[in-house]
This record gives sequence, structure tokens and C-alpha cells, in this order.
Amino acid sequence: MHNILRYKVVLFLTLMIAFSGCRKIFDLPNEKDYLSTKMTYNRFEFPITLGRVNLYQGVFNADNSSFPMTLEIINPRFGDGRSAADMLAKRPVLVWTGEYTGNEKSLAEIEAKRKIEERPMLEVRPSGDIVVWESATSDVIQPRDSILYPQDIRYFDVKVKNSGGTRIMKNLWLNPFREIPYFPADDINPYSGKPNTTTPDGTNLKHNYPGIYGMIGEGTNDELTATQGGLKGLVYTYIRKVPGGTGNSLRFKFLNKDSVAIDPAKFNQTKWDQLVHGFNMEKTSEYVKYDVAYPIPVARIPTRFTTGGVNNLGGGNIAHVEFVYSRNGFAGRREQGVIVQDFAIYEKGDWEIVFHFKTVNPKFEDE
Repeated sequence: MHNILRYKVVLFLTLMIAFSGCRKIFDLPNEKDYLSTKMTYNRFEFPITLGRVNLYQGVFNADNSSFPMTLEIINPRFGDGRSAADMLAKRPVLVWTGEYTGNEKSLAEIEAKRKIEERPMLEVRPSGDIVVWESATSDVIQPRDSILYPQDIRYFDVKVKNSGGTRIMKNLWLNPFREIPYFPADDINPYSGKPNTTTPDGTNLKHNYPGIYGMIGEGTNDELTATQGGLKGLVYTYIRKVPGGTGNSLRFKFLNKDSVAIDPAKFNQTKWDQLVHGFNMEKTSEYVKYDVAYPIPVARIPTRFTTGGVNNLGGGNIAHVEFVYSRNGFAGRREQGVIVQDFAIYEKGDWEIVFHFKTVNPKFEDE
């Protein structure tokens, strides 16, 4: 049995050597990678919001072509043939060098996991994913107006190459909208960047609203709702920058119908230490403030601070906060009021999120 096995091994090695020798003798070409003629992008328009990372994943269909491949953006141009090479200019961006988990214990620990690199504003990854970095801003790329003219469209091609040959995916294009520094942003006109109104050139402003659950109106005993006026109440969410600070802070504030600050301590069931991925919490009678890393969320990773939590495997791009209080209602029944807000902030700075009870104050006192 051992002799038979040795014979088979020797025969196999002999054939391999002979085959290699024949390849050299007859000058046979090396095997080439496969490059499909049917590879394509499953979309050609890429809407982007300037000033934030725009990532399009899973948009390239290699049609079983052999990896690795070399992908390159070529021929950037406007619809009228002008060069649009400005969108390939390198600018500083923040890139991750370590894994963000959401469990970091300090701002320094987060910052130690990323660094500044010079990258083209528009990139294609080896997987075919398209990336437009936060460095693409309106000072270098003109945002679109409400009407998009053909001559202003920014086209580009993607050249794909391996040892099997070269293919070019043509006429991909960017559709750039001006910077919107936060979400939700119904209060911002996406074309002008000015306060948004219900009609063009109108005077009725649009607003952002939180979710309101179980809150009773002070003096009305009716359940509050965020978006209905009158006795049912009306609650606005403002997301705005505040002067001063280090450029890495976020605070939460509550206003009553007279625009006077409500003490955050009244939200007595709120888990302040688990509200956001922030540090050095500061509580006052007017606000609660944290040191935070921007953007928020700092990475597209599901954590306990994002919508749906760690189990939302497709999430991680929107933060989630809840403010809760409880009170004794009629007949000694324990009642709970909740404000919830999903949000994101894309621009570094000192920001505050304000919840304004415009028409009816919430009732915190026991019956």
C-alpha cells in the first residue's frame, strides 16, 4: 500500500514538472483573469449631500469577474464637455485606523482611532463602491439648483482592469446638493440653505418635531401631541450651533411656552449617562451638555446610541435619544412621559438640540 502511494505521488510530481516544462518549451501564455463584458453599475446617478461622507455600497456588479481588480475614476467632465477634474482634487479627511465600537471611554480614545489623510474628494474603492468625502463642500463643488441643467451635470467613467483586460463603465454622474449640517432638516431649504417654508417664497416656516408619548398638558390634562396646535400642544425641535466652546460639544435643552428653560432634572427617569456617546457630562438648571466626537454618529456602526440599538444591523447612521419622566396620575396610577428624537449632526462644532413646548407646557407634578 505504501509503495502504491509513493508511486502516485512521484507520478503526480513528474507530470507537474513535465507540464511546467512544456509551458516553457512551447511558450504557452500564463492563465489570465476573467473580466466580464457584462460588468456594470446598477445605478448611474449618485445623489450626494456636500459636507458629509456619501458612501454607495454594493452598486458594482462584477458579473463573476476575477478579483483583485484595479478601479480608477477617469474622464471627469461636465455635460458640455468642460473638465470636472476639480472633484478629484485631494483634500484632508478623517479616516479610521482602528475599530470604533461605541464602548470608548473618552474623547481621546475615539480620536486615537482615526487620523487625517489627503484623499480625492471622489473615490472608487477596490470593491467598486463609490465614496464622496466630507471634504467635498460648496466652496469647491457647485451644488445643484432646483432645476438641473444638462451642461452642469458632473459625469465620470470608471476604468476596471485585471490581467484579463480592461473595461470602462461610462457616464456615471454626481447630483450634488448643498450642505445640510444635521438631520432631521425639514426646516432647511435643500436648494438655498435658507429657512424652509411651506411654499416657495412663502412665510410659513416648516419645523422639525420630536416624538411625544404619554405627556399630559399643564392646565389641560389632555395628552400632548407634537404636531397639533391648540389645546393638544405643539412641540418643535431646534438643532442649532451655539457660540463659544471647543468645537466638540452637544447640549440638550427644553423650553416652555414662554421660551423659559425647563430644568432637565424634571425628566427624572432619563438615563443621562447612556443618552449619547459623550463624556464629561455637565448638568445645569437649563441644559445638559457633553463632550462629543463629530460627526454624530461618529461612524456607521450600530451601537446602543443609534436607532434600533446594536441589533439594528442595517443601521448605525442615525443617533437616538429618549427623555423620560414619571408622575403620579389620578387614582395613584404611575404615568410616564417620553420625548424621543432621532438625529444626526454632520458638521463639527458646538451644537444644541432644543425641545420647545410652543403652546402647552408638559405637566410634571403629581395629581
